[in-house]
Amino acid sequence: MLESIKKMLQQLIGSSDDSSQAAKLEFYTLGKFNLGVGKIGPDNRTDIDQSTLKEMYRRVAVGEFNIPVSGTLPEICVDGRTNRQGTRINAPSAAGGSLTMVYGRDLGDSGALNDKTEMQLTIETMDVLKGKGLSTAVHGDDHSNCGCGACTHAQKVYQHITDKIDPIAGLAGNYGIVISDLEKASIVSKAKNRLDHPSFFSEDRSAIIQAAQDHGANYEELVDAHNELCIAINMRQGTTIDRKAIRATFGPQYDLFVVDAWTFATAAQELALENNKQDSDRIAKAITIQNVATASVLGHSSLPIIPIG
Repeated sequence: MLESIKKMLQQLIGSSDDSSQAAKLEFYTLGKFNLGVGKIGPDNRTDIDQSTLKEMYRRVAVGEFNIPVSGTLPEICVDGRTNRQGTRINAPSAAGGSLTMVYGRDLGDSGALNDKTEMQLTIETMDVLKGKGLSTAVHGDDHSNCGCGACTHAQKVYQHITDKIDPIAGLAGNYGIVISDLEKASIVSKAKNRLDHPSFFSEDRSAIIQAAQDHGANYEELVDAHNELCIAINMRQGTTIDRKAIRATFGPQYDLFVVDAWTFATAAQELALENNKQDSDRIAKAITIQNVATASVLGHSSLPIIPIG
């Protein structure tokens, strides 16, 4: 899956060394795929300079702000915010941090998970990963009960998947992750099953964050408001995007969502039972769907997608 995505990204953005190509880059927005029902995005901002924004997009696209990470699984959230010191844990990012693996496993695994609640799946997933010596993380913030949009709006994300599976899969396919009709139907069926059983989702959303911490996840407290101006889909293995460097270069109001999609296949392999390739492929695609759906729930239709190949 990783190699096919890389080839697709090269076709979309050209070589990362081709500066003339990078200068001409144009990026699709969530709205291009009939997605983006949230408020976070450039069209809702009055504090940004358009020429600075274009320069940020160009330099992000060519990988100027990619930095190495040691982990190989989604660990911290896509959130563009930082802690009070202006930093983040140096680890790969996905929607909800390590919770992306909870939801991806739930939506993609062929095993008998139907009788388990979100809380039970969170605890079980964190324990499985901890038992393998793998690092996990979640986050909150300094001004709300839960503080993580992917967690706070998990039920809404599942509903969005059932309502918008075709455009969600269409966006994924545009960047090389092809999700078949059969796979879409399976993911939607599982999402609907959870929505039909309201007791699946914990009413206290902060309890999910706490449960993950209680079972080994590191915790970040992020501060301030959301200022994300794009979604970076990063396929450069072993790297993430340096949020601090972007702020230092362009200003404190210039943030971005970071999706380290290169980690999804590895995460799925760690979660699939008995190294089942079909299960791991399904889970990887379900993680992708959960990330796109979360972006669409939180992000405005004007939010551009910046692929980094």
